[in-house]
Amino acid sequence: MEYNQVKQSFMECDDLAVLDDASKAVLFWRGIEKTFRAGDLIYTEGAKLDNTFCLWLSGDLVVEEAGKALGQISSPRIFGEMAFFSQSQSRLATIRVASPQAAVLELRLNPEELSGQFSGLRKNLGVKAWERFVSGSQDRR
Repeated sequence: MEYNQVKQSFMECDDLAVLDDASKAVLFWRGIEKTFRAGDLIYTEGAKLDNTFCLWLSGDLVVEEAGKALGQISSPRIFGEMAFFSQSQSRLATIRVASPQAAVLELRLNPEELSGQFSGLRKNLGVKAWERFVSGSQDRR
């Protein structure tokens, strides 16, 4: 994707709205754009946390747990953040590319940074992770 498109997706992401401009700039410049093809795995259920989460940029992603599709990601939002909040510090779901290709912005923060400069983001992502977990639990009934 073009730089301006990636930046616009980043700046318009509701999940990142709690960040001040300086923190947004730091996080954005750390981001690495990654492109995937159909069937590629972005995150694998059970894998240990590698201090990354992603911002969806394009394509269709499927969220799977125990080999069963739970949902889809096809609009700008953060994903992969739930591992930061799990007791095991591991991925709770597999994220697989379901379209011919997909692009994400991989973001990296260590736990100390999430408790410091990015504590507002930690709180916001924690709330959203909980909401997604509860919503997903209800969908599985």
